[in-house]
Amino acid sequence: MGVAGSWLIPGFLSRCAPADPGPEVNYSGSVAIIGAGAAGLYVADILRSKGIKVTVYEAGNQIGGRVKSLRNQPAEAYPNSPLMSSDFPLELGADTYIGTDSTLGKIVQVYGLRTTEFPSSANHFVMDNTAKSAADWGSDPDFAAAMAFRQSLSSLAGSGQSVQQAVVAAGVGSRAHSLLNGMIGNAYGADNELAGAGGIGEEEALRTGDGKILVLTGNPLQELLISRFIGVQPSVKLNTPIASIDYSANPIVLTAGDGATYQADKVIVTVPVSVLKGGGINFSPALPSTHTGSLAKIGMGASFRAIVEFKRNFWGETTGFIFGSGNVPEFMSVGLSRSTFNATLQITVNGAKALAYSSLGESAINQILADLDVLYGGQGTQFVRRKFDPSTSTETDPIWVKEDWTTREYILGGYSYPLPGATNQDRKNIGQPINGKLFFAGEATDITGNAGMINGAMASAERCAEEVVKSILEPA
Repeated sequence: MGVAGSWLIPGFLSRCAPADPGPEVNYSGSVAIIGAGAAGLYVADILRSKGIKVTVYEAGNQIGGRVKSLRNQPAEAYPNSPLMSSDFPLELGADTYIGTDSTLGKIVQVYGLRTTEFPSSANHFVMDNTAKSAADWGSDPDFAAAMAFRQSLSSLAGSGQSVQQAVVAAGVGSRAHSLLNGMIGNAYGADNELAGAGGIGEEEALRTGDGKILVLTGNPLQELLISRFIGVQPSVKLNTPIASIDYSANPIVLTAGDGATYQADKVIVTVPVSVLKGGGINFSPALPSTHTGSLAKIGMGASFRAIVEFKRNFWGETTGFIFGSGNVPEFMSVGLSRSTFNATLQITVNGAKALAYSSLGESAINQILADLDVLYGGQGTQFVRRKFDPSTSTETDPIWVKEDWTTREYILGGYSYPLPGATNQDRKNIGQPINGKLFFAGEATDITGNAGMINGAMASAERCAEEVVKSILEPA
């Protein structure tokens, strides 16, 4: 089971063990971990369980990174929003996970948490400004061609085309192009014009597991991370953005944004690929060309999330995802099988369209409602739930919240995706240790086919922990 083999043993069982035999890895040095997202917390937990001293430096004011749940936010962050007290979790970041047999799936099972599956049969698809189920589209030739393309995506491994170029080359009719953009490009953090068909195909070919798309029924994902990694939290320094890492000598020197310096013998970097590409951390010496060359092949696009409350469900009580609307590539009926009052839609927009939404600010809700009006005959504007002003006895602004990940200073986007020509080797290159001192984890470095997902972040943490332990036990 490797270095993470004992991580599922509950704390109360370990306290019942015989006399402490001492640390599993005898190491007098310390490890600094940059970022307290899923990868940073998990790698810290693994190393800590081996007896290695760790400190986690987090730029933001809470743990979780891009795993961010509305219920866990301070009221002032989303003022006067009834959605904060929703009877089911509303996610501002990562919302689903794939596989009951995945790393996160096993954590959920150990905790005995209830889950809801979003089956493919619940999906609706948009063509001709009409949203219908696969069964209702029936033998429509463009729909059939789109579904065939989606099913064969793994066969495109090695292609240097963009997804859109591959769609056109496959002869899929233009009526279904937006549909495929919602199912592929947007799902991978970009759009079909930017995402590489070969890289995505290779990732899908590598991915294993039962493939079920799951959400937690009653517990926010961020809450699960907080609970699972509670032992790590005393080692986390919040509001401490690391601006530079000098690994030219021993010990390594880390300098924070406020000028404070810290020292460590080894450093693990788990920040988003957008921060690495944008120079958010200055490395001395500079990262090798193998790293920077592969970083240039991995993108991280703009990402916009909104959650909107309605007075009634007009899209279908059994509907899960709605893919392919022209301006909203993905709607998700987040209350499906989780609430008797299933009238809340989550909107996820990545890539160029996310930049457009970001520029709209608070008026973005008007674009979202207009999109729904086209699909459902004006019912978006008609049935959106609005705030009530008792002084005038009138309804006012729509009830909604938004999370613009593009503007988050230490995140700058949604999740990583391969550009045309990128391969899994590029992700491997980005994650390669440097001189037994500098290590990398995070979803962009995942090589199991789960990049862009929580499972990818956690798989990268396991790999990275093994590399750190090996560097201690078998120094070069």
